Amino acid sequence: MQICCCLDNKNFEFDVENECYINDQNVFITIDSNYEDMEYLNDIKQKYEQYGIDFTKNISMPYSTYLYDKKQNKLYLIRDIAGQRPIYYYVKNNSIFVCNDIINLMQKYNLKKEINKKCLSMYFRYDYIKPPETIFIDTYKLAHGEHLIFDGEKCEVNAYWNTFLKYNELSKCAANDYDEAKKSLEELIDNYIKNAISKNRNYGIYLSGGIDSSLVTAISSKHKPGINTFSIGFYDEERNEADKSKRIAEYFGTNHHELYVDEEKLIDIIKKIPNYYTEPFGDASELPTIVLNEFAKENNVEIALTGDGADQLFCGARLYDTLYKVQKVHRIFNPFNIYISPEKLKYRRKLMYIYSNKDKKYKSQCDILYSETFLKGLFEDNGHKRLENEEKIDSKCWQIKRLVLDFDTFICDRINTKMGIPAMKNNIEIKSPFLNKDIIEYSFRIPHKYKYYKKIKKYILKQILYKYVPKEYYDDTKKGFYIPIIKWLNTCLADDLKRVSSKEFIKEQGIFNYDVISKLIEKIDNRQKSEIIWNYYMFQLWYEKYMI
Repeated sequence: MQICCCLDNKNFEFDVENECYINDQNVFITIDSNYEDMEYLNDIKQKYEQYGIDFTKNISMPYSTYLYDKKQNKLYLIRDIAGQRPIYYYVKNNSIFVCNDIINLMQKYNLKKEINKKCLSMYFRYDYIKPPETIFIDTYKLAHGEHLIFDGEKCEVNAYWNTFLKYNELSKCAANDYDEAKKSLEELIDNYIKNAISKNRNYGIYLSGGIDSSLVTAISSKHKPGINTFSIGFYDEERNEADKSKRIAEYFGTNHHELYVDEEKLIDIIKKIPNYYTEPFGDASELPTIVLNEFAKENNVEIALTGDGADQLFCGARLYDTLYKVQKVHRIFNPFNIYISPEKLKYRRKLMYIYSNKDKKYKSQCDILYSETFLKGLFEDNGHKRLENEEKIDSKCWQIKRLVLDFDTFICDRINTKMGIPAMKNNIEIKSPFLNKDIIEYSFRIPHKYKYYKKIKKYILKQILYKYVPKEYYDDTKKGFYIPIIKWLNTCLADDLKRVSSKEFIKEQGIFNYDVISKLIEKIDNRQKSEIIWNYYMFQLWYEKYMI
């Protein structure tokens, strides 16, 4: 049995046949973190010796954790419940190879890189590849809340924390008193932040000017006056929110840092994307996220606090408004009896939402239909048109179903990948109060009517925030990090897009249909098509760097 792990600068190997161990301890534990949290490691060791691997059910797991038991000759890989750091693994001939970066894994241990074509459908629909699959055949990654046990002969993966079971269990123990729920939620957020910034480290807050990061800033400033805050600004007023961030920073008296970037800077970053995301990743907001983490690193940030996760736990995204409207329409009449032409479906967003709900198993996933028209014939389609498990969520409300589904997938596999990877590459530890186990689980107990009240999204969080800052600071709609990919793909990126779409390149690659690609890139004129082409372009840049 051989165990080989590579986590950034940490390397450890066990060759059991030759009795070579990293040290003489019976239990070796390490975490995927930029620094050793000895309090956590000692707690893990004590709990493991007392309960065995079942300790994972009784402890918060903020890190991906690696544990080797010398007596039992077993390796345990444990991914945290929010999936903030990845764990990739490859098992062959009584050996296991492990890494938090898939290309490092393949190159360090000279593993075969063969494209897993059946995951392409998933990547193009969701911008990421969902565990356990990866871009390479025979290479896998743990899902959030899972642990793997390897004993030299077999590899067993189990969930120690399951989103759907946990939601169904805790939603039955609802915190029905609104005032008590608000008070308890605020205390949980306060306690997490107070503990997170108590150590002697260089802290920063990624401040977007929205509800979530403003609440993190408000409570952090109470415990650490003058804390550093960081924002990215754009010269394009339609996308710029740096002025809102600066206003919040001034209100709380933080040590604010802002960096304005132009389109030229962002376009230059595009070529660096495969250096960061070594598995194909298509969310275009990865660009400002890379810039933000590099900016924080230049200012010596070691730990960054964010508001990530709040939208999906407290009903904050615009998609949930649409789901509310569509479910209401379904209650009034049955739209499935109405014929809607394919041409109308291409361009009428609300009709697409309604029409896509034919299958009762996927009510809340109506938006996935957007990509179907443009993906047809692009490559050999092996499924993944909808995410499974929606039926496991014990609720008739489409908003609730999608919130729980989004936490299980969108947060853990897309949002945390987008933020976590560039942070990891810059040796920054990301901490979000809303992705803490206690707060996640308490959010499952908060009745939905406190999250979405009279069409007000994130109602309970907003009411907590308004204790710290005047309500009028948040009258405007949040713009978000919008990237003009339609414009770029038709102008400054057009030549390079054509280069990686030439007949020779496509034929040698053997993955995509040249005729379909040519037709798609000939006229990029709407958001849905541009997102598909962006994912395609990101894949081709990745392929060119790592497969040629």
